[in-house]
Amino acid sequence: MKLPEAQHAWESTFLTDEVGRPLAPRFHRLLMLDVVDHPTAADAERLEDALAALEKRFPHGPHGLLSCLGWGFGWYARHTALRSPVPRAIPMARWENPVLEDIDACLHLASDDEDRLAEITEALFGPGPLDQRTRLRIREVRTGFVGSGLPAERLPERGLSPNAPLLLGFHSGLRGNQATEESITITEGPLAGGTTMHVSHIELDLDSWYEQDRDTRSAQMYAPGIGADEAEKLVDDAKSDADRMPALAAAHGQVGHAQATGRARLYGRPRINRRDFATLDHGAPGTHFVSLQRTMEDFNATRAVMNAADAGGHHGGIGVRRNNGINSVMDVRSRATFAVPPRAARAFPNLRD
Repeated sequence: MKLPEAQHAWESTFLTDEVGRPLAPRFHRLLMLDVVDHPTAADAERLEDALAALEKRFPHGPHGLLSCLGWGFGWYARHTALRSPVPRAIPMARWENPVLEDIDACLHLASDDEDRLAEITEALFGPGPLDQRTRLRIREVRTGFVGSGLPAERLPERGLSPNAPLLLGFHSGLRGNQATEESITITEGPLAGGTTMHVSHIELDLDSWYEQDRDTRSAQMYAPGIGADEAEKLVDDAKSDADRMPALAAAHGQVGHAQATGRARLYGRPRINRRDFATLDHGAPGTHFVSLQRTMEDFNATRAVMNAADAGGHHGGIGVRRNNGINSVMDVRSRATFAVPPRAARAFPNLRD
């Protein structure tokens, strides 16, 4: 089977649930990598051979393996003659104080088989024919999950809904609420055929979130007036009434997360493609938020309007975090940015001669 030229072309392999919502891979790993010394063309060939061997071994899709390898600002600055296609990460709200990471590479692995991801990690960074440790070193492994029943299974003491796919209880990745893979694919320049990736680790305050009733949580996730039963029935898009935000904020003293974020759409279309998943890394509930977009400006614009910093002007009860989407229950711990080349150029791209 010929694989897509774009590393980020995953969605054609997704199945759907009983009402037509796409089903992302259930388990994910982010291998945060540092480059060792100065890779050569031979090292690039060896890395590509290893990745290709894994793709030959496991079918392309959640039932086998999906992967996406991105390269950070520091890789381009230290090992190539090319100006980095992505800027360094920056804080995205005045209340956050994340670690702004300089990581050479990020390998995103995803599968419905959790053990397979551990096996692949060991194959690439342990003894054996695929070992990459002469030129790549694991700085951190980030793990997580997304899918009906997994949050309740992993946190049984919380009493979460048995159908919830994520820790906050609602569906993510509805097709109408996602930029298409075609629209996030870069069409020209040194990264043509690729995309950009933003990775952040967000801790979630589940205690405060679940102190609220279901309809209040739904209104904060979507928009005032969107009840939990209605939210459960959403199939294609996250209803938000983004164009009515000022009037609804004034009437309800509240802004919804999807409502605020929806204002970033261009011609009605989202600008980012979310690949986020729940995590219990470091013993704390959270999200590894993986976002793909054609340019980092698309992410920055989306994240900026999500803050809904103007909402307080419509109602005195709305603050930068209070009654403002999910801002009050999220704490961004780190941010990093990466360029994702097309598959043919993914191994130590643009090496300096």
